[in-house]
Amino acid sequence: MDFAMQPDSEEMQVFRREAQEWFAEAMKDGAHLKFSANWSTRENEEEYEFRRNLARKVGAKGWMFPVYPREYGGGGLTVEHQMVLENEIGKYGLTLEHIFYTLARLAVPCIFTWGTEEQKQAFLPPLMTGEVGCWQLLTEPQGGSDVANAQTTAIKDGDVYVVNGQKTMVGSIHYPDFFWTLVNTNPQGARHENLSWIYIPGDLPGISRSPLNLLMGRKNTVFFDNVRVPEFYLVGGENNGWKVGNTHLELEHSGGGSLGEDGLVKHLIQYCEETESNGAPLLEDPDVRDLLADVLIGSHISALWGRRNWWHRYAHRPHGYGGTQARYYSRMRRLVVAERLQQILGYHTLIPNFDVPEAIDFEHAARQGPGTLHGGGTLDTDRLIMGRRMGLGRPTAEQAPITTPGSSEA
Repeated sequence: MDFAMQPDSEEMQVFRREAQEWFAEAMKDGAHLKFSANWSTRENEEEYEFRRNLARKVGAKGWMFPVYPREYGGGGLTVEHQMVLENEIGKYGLTLEHIFYTLARLAVPCIFTWGTEEQKQAFLPPLMTGEVGCWQLLTEPQGGSDVANAQTTAIKDGDVYVVNGQKTMVGSIHYPDFFWTLVNTNPQGARHENLSWIYIPGDLPGISRSPLNLLMGRKNTVFFDNVRVPEFYLVGGENNGWKVGNTHLELEHSGGGSLGEDGLVKHLIQYCEETESNGAPLLEDPDVRDLLADVLIGSHISALWGRRNWWHRYAHRPHGYGGTQARYYSRMRRLVVAERLQQILGYHTLIPNFDVPEAIDFEHAARQGPGTLHGGGTLDTDRLIMGRRMGLGRPTAEQAPITTPGSSEA
C-alpha cells in the first residue's frame, strides 16, 4: 500500500496557504515551547494556558474536528481538508486532537454515534470547539483492565442518577469541566448488560479527587459520593454501555489512527547535534548514531501504522485488529525509546533540566516508557483483543466498530 500523500488539488493548495498563515500567527507566542505529538510533557502553567487558548482558537474555526457537521461545532470539511490541517499543525509538533489534555477525541465520536439529537446539540459544540476539558474515567481499584467489572454505581432516582464509587489512575493536573465515565446502572444485572456511559459535570456536589504522583506522571483518584446527575447526561441508553464502550475503546486502542509523528525523535536528533561530549557533538559518535537510527526506524513504523488506521477509519472500513496492533507496537517502542535515551544521554535523561526544554521531554519519556505498558489496559488486553479480532479460539472473529461521521455503527 502506498502511504505517500498525493499532491494538493488547486482547492487544497489555496486551503493549505490559508492554514499555513493561520497557524504561523497562532503559534507565534508559543515559538519557545517545544511540543511532543501527544500530551503536554512539562505540565507547566505557561504551556497549559497556551495550548488551552490554541484549542479555543482552532475550535472556533471548526478545525479541531474538521469532518464533523458545523451544527455540532465541527468544520463541515472533507477528509482532504483534515489531512492538510494535520500536516500543517504537525510542523509544530502537535496534532489537532491532542492540542491540550482533553478526552474530547474519545467522547465526541461516542456522543455523536450514540447520543440523542438533544444531547449532541448540548454536549458536542463545547467539546469540539475546545471550550471545555474532559477526563476519561475507567479504571477502578478492583477492576484494573477489566472495565466490565465497574463497581461505581449510578442508580436511578426519579429524573436523576445517583452516582457512588471511585475511579483511579485518571486525568492530569488540571481539573476538568466534565467526566466521561462508565458506571453500573444495574448491580444485579448480567455482566456487560448492566453498564451505562454518563457525562458528568465536574462541578456537581459530592465529587472530590486525591492526587496520585506516579512514574508516568500526575494522575488522580476521583470519588463520587451521592452525586446527583440529571438523566439527560446518560448517553446511549440505560444498560447499553458496553456497546457505547466498543466505540470508545476502539478509539482509545488506536483504532482512529493518526497523521502526526512523535516530536520527541526530532528533539532528540536536534539535541545530539547541538550537545557536545568530549569536544564533539553527540551525533558524531557512531554508537549514538546507531541508537538514533533504531529510535527513528521505530518512529516511522508507528507513523505508518497510524496513517493506515486513520485511512481505514475515514474510509469507513473497520480494520479488525489493526488499531490494537499499532497500539501494542507503539507501547513496546516507548519502552525501547526510554532505554535508548538513557544509553545516549546517561543520567542526564533522568534529571529534568528546565533550562533545556528538550531535556524535560526526555526525562518524561524515560519515566513514561515503563508506565505506558499499563495505561488504558495492559499488554495482555492488547493481545486478547487482537486474538478475538482474528477469530482465534472463537467460531467467528469479533468485528471492529466504525467510529466516524457519515457511517453506521457496526
